[in-house]
Amino acid sequence: MRNTFKILAGCLAALALFAPGARANGTNLTAAQAWSALTNFSLPKPPMEWQTNPPTEAELAKFDDQQAAQAGALADRARGFYAQFSSDTNAPLARVVEIQALKMATHYGATNRLADLDAREQAQLGNPNAPVELRYELRLDLLGRELQAKAAAGADMKAELEKAGRALVKDFPNGYEGYEILMDLSTDADLLKTHDFGELMANSGGPSELTEMGKGLLRRLDAVGRPLPIAFKTVDGRAVNLTTLSNKVVLVDFWATWCPGCVALSPEVKKLYDQFHTNGFDVVGINFDDDTNQAQRFISEEGLPWPQYFGGRGSDNKFGRDYSINALPAVWLADRKGILRDIHGTTDLEAKVAKLMAE
Repeated sequence: MRNTFKILAGCLAALALFAPGARANGTNLTAAQAWSALTNFSLPKPPMEWQTNPPTEAELAKFDDQQAAQAGALADRARGFYAQFSSDTNAPLARVVEIQALKMATHYGATNRLADLDAREQAQLGNPNAPVELRYELRLDLLGRELQAKAAAGADMKAELEKAGRALVKDFPNGYEGYEILMDLSTDADLLKTHDFGELMANSGGPSELTEMGKGLLRRLDAVGRPLPIAFKTVDGRAVNLTTLSNKVVLVDFWATWCPGCVALSPEVKKLYDQFHTNGFDVVGINFDDDTNQAQRFISEEGLPWPQYFGGRGSDNKFGRDYSINALPAVWLADRKGILRDIHGTTDLEAKVAKLMAE
């Protein structure tokens, strides 16, 4: 696909070859000549004076119109190429150039070319000879516009995203985005649906780094209703083992300083700690900062007294990896028997803690 984008960049590098009197419709050119001309197509660059004298809105609008028109012209030329030279080895690439040029045209405001763009992308999606990477890219492009339109129409976007995520994992098991959609939805889905997501991803047939997301999600669900086996040593040497914190309600806070939601949640967790600690409530932090010093400064500044595990970001974090913690903040709650009761603790947190404390 990188070569395709290089070809497009080349196409957008010399539009002057297709000036009105240039007769470049292919009637007098060989396929090689026509392809060479097509790949030397260009869009005009912004005027140099704009670097020192910013353009007015009217000037920008006029420039965008010019860009849209010439990108549309490139799309038409590419279509003309593969129509006239359908058996040429560059014909498939010309179809890709047409699609990318139509994307550019619509980006610059040529909404009248959206129908053309949709039609060309649908045609390539249905082409079994098109590279899977290309079909995946086109599927994402179409899906983005479809979801945008459905959101504008007031559709249930969780349901639409779930449908999209399931379809992407099924049809393109090697692509990341479908897994990401389902993992995001799992953060507040019910346990049955979350299990369904995990099974779909774990058994997709995709690469191990993607199927592991589903397996980790299943491990997360399997932990509910069982003692939570989180054990580590703090930086000062203290041993922490959740299975030995008997007769205490424990809040496990998965967090990072780079996560705005985590920073916003921290005062609430501190408030609950101050309110309930003497009655048997503890907090354990699982930190995802790559810079441990930054995390420790935050802990010191906020006065957070509970033990912390510093595991870094991504797959380096043992507990994040084991339980597919892909979205922060995340809060888990274990009861006085050490049993994990809730993996969606960020919702109604105070009420959930008070209920467990009353048991």
